Amino acid sequence: MKAVNTFFGIITILILLSQSNGMTQQLGDKVYWMSIIEVSVGKLESYHAFNSRELLPLMEENGYTTIAVWQTIVGNIEEVIFVSEFENMEAYHKARVSLLSSIDWQTVSKKLDSLTKSIHTRLLSTAPF
Repeated sequence: MKAVNTFFGIITILILLSQSNGMTQQLGDKVYWMSIIEVSVGKLESYHAFNSRELLPLMEENGYTTIAVWQTIVGNIEEVIFVSEFENMEAYHKARVSLLSSIDWQTVSKKLDSLTKSIHTRLLSTAPF
């Protein structure tokens, strides 16, 4: 899990350093954070229970606004897609730093790691149409 925290820290720094370039592609004010979580086989029910009781409340306490959570229904992969909305890039950064530096994140991230195979994230803005 230490590697995941380091990875998120590096991503956050890269985003800040390239903020002027990234902002040229941002079409709207709002920023959307999408996470695609590949849940370990047979742990989807446990993941959903953990997500609703621990992960989501912690994220929302730290500034994430959940707008959608989906899961795949066809195929061999158990994926959950999670989308949060932020007023702007600064709000995203503030929420991310708050989450990763919270005392509860240490415990929650270990549980998350035990239930998942991989997590891929994207920062998005609205399309022009």
